[in-house]
Amino acid sequence: MQRRLVVFALTVVTVAVTVLVIPLALSARDLVRAGNLATLAEQSRVLADGWEALARQPSGQEDDGVDAPRIQLPGEPGTVVLVYPEGTVVGGPVPPEAEPVVASARQGRSASLDTGRAGYAASPAVFDDSAAGAVLVVADDDRLDAGLGPRLGALAAICALLLVGAGVAAWLLARRTAQPIRQLAAAADAITAGDLDARAGRSTIVEVDDVGRALDRLARRVQELLAEEREEAAALAHQLRTPLTVLAADVDAVEDPAVRQRLADDVLTLQRTTDEIITSARRTDREGLRAACDATAVLADRAAFWQVLAEFQQRPMVLRGTTGGPLPVRLTSYDLSTALDIVLQNVFTHTEEGVGFEVGVAPAGDGLVEVVVSDAGTGFDPRSAPGTRDGSTGLGLAIAERIAVASGGSLQRGRSPQGGAAVTLRLGRAAE
Repeated sequence: MQRRLVVFALTVVTVAVTVLVIPLALSARDLVRAGNLATLAEQSRVLADGWEALARQPSGQEDDGVDAPRIQLPGEPGTVVLVYPEGTVVGGPVPPEAEPVVASARQGRSASLDTGRAGYAASPAVFDDSAAGAVLVVADDDRLDAGLGPRLGALAAICALLLVGAGVAAWLLARRTAQPIRQLAAAADAITAGDLDARAGRSTIVEVDDVGRALDRLARRVQELLAEEREEAAALAHQLRTPLTVLAADVDAVEDPAVRQRLADDVLTLQRTTDEIITSARRTDREGLRAACDATAVLADRAAFWQVLAEFQQRPMVLRGTTGGPLPVRLTSYDLSTALDIVLQNVFTHTEEGVGFEVGVAPAGDGLVEVVVSDAGTGFDPRSAPGTRDGSTGLGLAIAERIAVASGGSLQRGRSPQGGAAVTLRLGRAAE
């Protein structure tokens, strides 16, 4: 927008300067030619006065019966022409265009003429009451335009200064106009990235302020909806866990060991399913266009968290890829931590104590980032739904898969080199 405003302002100023400079240039040319023509008239007057003074000097004899004496003409032939009282022409023929000014001079009146191609100035030389000659000075077009170049150069310099000044003023004005829009865009980007406390600042542009206030109202409304969602999730957790706790206590009272164990497993599965649903509902962050985190740092953090439990259960744990450089992915750290916790919790829940596992992160050849969690357990149950373990609802991995897909990747289930299960989170790279 700023560039367009500057271009528009410069276009308007250029057109205005062009419209103004053409008449000024023509006026300057007319002034220069008029000045040079006046110089010609002065030159012809000086020559006529000199001719008259020479005629008044006593010579003691007549010059071929002509009262006007012969004089040496200055300049090249044709630039100065003498017309004697009896009609003799010295210095070249009188150009047809100059005949009116010569006729006027022979009648005792100075005259000048600019034909656009040449300039003529004639002055009378009076020798007696009945004898009047004429001095004609001729100048070509180049001589009449002498001195026009510096004036046009000065005019061009003034126009250039005007354009530069207009450009600077337009840039400052455009910057001042575009700055509130940039601030508004920055606030929108911050809200998109999850910072719902970001607000658009006020400016001197009424229309931009209207958009900013609308964006602020939208952010507050989103905050209200998220707060309501968290409250409802907390209420749901309370409403579900209370009867589950009572049900677990009732199961402990069952006398038949086989029935008690079966009911206890069902209640445990129901509790896990409830926890997974609440975990998904309580997600306060969502993937945005600019959501980003370092997969290496997040994996190292979650591995350190689960390592305490692994050591307690005497599970060998191998961590790979966290010593390399950062691997930015298009997820918030909260969402990636949620997905990793789900996959790692599956290992601890569905394998026996003492079973080892590996966790690694590495860039994939197709531009994605792969996080692999593999164990040495029994793997996925081929009799159950594809990609699920015995006693698992598969809801947790479904949540992790939705998170991976939201980043632009996927979740893959398979068999590990140790013979157990392998879950690969393929995550999309964060935008640069």
